[in-house]
Parts: sequence; structure tokens; C-alpha cells
Amino acid sequence: MMASLRFDGRVVVVTGAGSGLGRAYAELLAARGASVLVNDYGPGPDGSGGGETGPGEEVVAALREAGGTAEFDGNSVATAEGAQAVIDHALDRFGRVDALVNNAGYVAARTGISAVTDEQWRADMAVAADGTFYTCRAVWAHMWERGHGRIVNTSSGSFFGMGTGVTPYPAAKAAVWGISKALAAHSATAGKDVLVNCIMPTASGRMTGGMGQEIAEYMQREFGPERVAPLVAYLAHPDSTCNGELIKAGGGRFSRVFAAVAPGYRQAEPSVEDVAEHLDDILSTADWVIPNHALDPAMAMFSAPVWQSFRGVKRG
Repeated sequence: MMASLRFDGRVVVVTGAGSGLGRAYAELLAARGASVLVNDYGPGPDGSGGGETGPGEEVVAALREAGGTAEFDGNSVATAEGAQAVIDHALDRFGRVDALVNNAGYVAARTGISAVTDEQWRADMAVAADGTFYTCRAVWAHMWERGHGRIVNTSSGSFFGMGTGVTPYPAAKAAVWGISKALAAHSATAGKDVLVNCIMPTASGRMTGGMGQEIAEYMQREFGPERVAPLVAYLAHPDSTCNGELIKAGGGRFSRVFAAVAPGYRQAEPSVEDVAEHLDDILSTADWVIPNHALDPAMAMFSAPVWQSFRGVKRG
């Protein structure tokens, strides 16, 4: 039987940890010995509240009562200053950050694109995309210098497209995956044990509470956040070897989500008609590969040495 994966002596920052998924992560990590910085911006159902006391402090109290080590942080990750303050708080309190779990989320725009305001667009991008970038940037040098770290970011199945025409939230969550892949590729190329992954959770929480009582009760019964937490804990653990992955999780099921590139069709001097005539070949998913780096598709299609010299690594 595999030995228990514990976090004794480890420090984990969890954003948006006042309820739902974030709370489930904090509870599991603390129960397994981690010192947890519980970040939560406010008591509102959307996580708002301007740093007021609320669910985040309640989580910390519960973790301490259960024998865990936890600290509350009320900064907003939607600003560079706030995100830096979160990481600085953890470093000041615990002296290190071993893992960062970016869970904070927010949905402002719930209408089709024609009715979305500039303010709603900026609000949705601020927490998910900006917040993920800011916190990763704030902790990156610390992890890089130590040669070890784990970052778990949160994407969403919404970026596959929502029939309602909602656009900002899917765009923000797609950006999170892009950030994760970029950092993972950088770390892998440098040979650093700083691993960055992304999850696509389906679970009950603050944002599902407004979907009606029947749906809310169903989500709580079948998709409790505690059924996602084990994946996050593993990805945050020093024994984890995953890097650059996107994993869907919900209801106790975990599955890989990936972007692949197929050989497609090539013509040295293509015309518009070539594209039209060979569209089936272009869209074929046969013989796909999963790139680990932006240049992988180019290197697969063309063997010119320039790609390898640009990338700076040898291809086997």
C-alpha cells in the first residue's frame, strides 16, 4: 500500500478559500499537516466584500480547532499589489511557500456578448486571468531560487463554449490554462522542479448557489467540493510529477483534458482552392500529438535546424 502523502513542514497558499472548493482544499491540506494561508477577499456570495471578515476567518478557526495550522489573508488577488501581499503574508508568517493553489473566481457577465459591459469584462478577467498571473509572478522567484514549488491553477469547462453566449468568463479561464502551460514549459526547459498544472473542476460552491435550489441541492449531493480536493492535494504535493497538465475533476471522476496537433495537410504553394478541397484532411484528428512547447508543432512539420537552435534544446 502506498504511504500516506502528507504535507508536514510544507506551506500552501489557497486563494478563494472561504467556502466551496477552496475551503475543501484548505481542510484536506491542513489535515495532512500543511500550514495553510487561507486567502479570501470577502463574505459576499461572489467572494466580494473588500477584505471584510467572514468565511475565510471562519475556515481558519475551524482548521485550528481541528489541530491544523492556518492563517487568514483578506487581500484581493485581482490587483498586483494585493497578490503580492498574499505571498508576502505567507513568507512573513511561515518563511516559505511550497505550493500555491489559485482557486479564486468570479462571474460578472451572465449575458450574451452584445450586452456585456466593459466593466463586466474587466471584472471577469481581473480575478481569474489577472489574479492567476499576479500570484504566480509574486511567488515565482521564490520557488525558482529554491528549485522547488507546485502551482495548481483553476480553469473551467466554460472555455469550450457556453450556449448562452457568455464570453468574458470562458476567455479568462482559457487564459489561465495558457499561463499554466507557459510556466510549465519554462520550468521543464530549465530543468526546475517547479511544476505547474491546471484543473477544470465541477463542484458546488458560491457560484452554483445562484442557479436555483434544485440544481444547488443536486450539485451538493453529487458534486461536493471534497471530491475534487484529492486531485489538488496531489498536484500540490512534492511527490507529484505532473507538469503542464489540465485535468477535469468532479463527482470523484478525474480525466485528462488536452490540446493536440494533427499532421493535417501541406502544400508548398497553397491556394484558397487547396484549402477548400482538402478541408477534411486539415480537420482530421488522426495521428495527433500533444505539444509540450510552442515550437513542437513547427519542429514536427519541418526538420530545419533553425527551430532547434531557437529553442535551445536537442530533439531526440
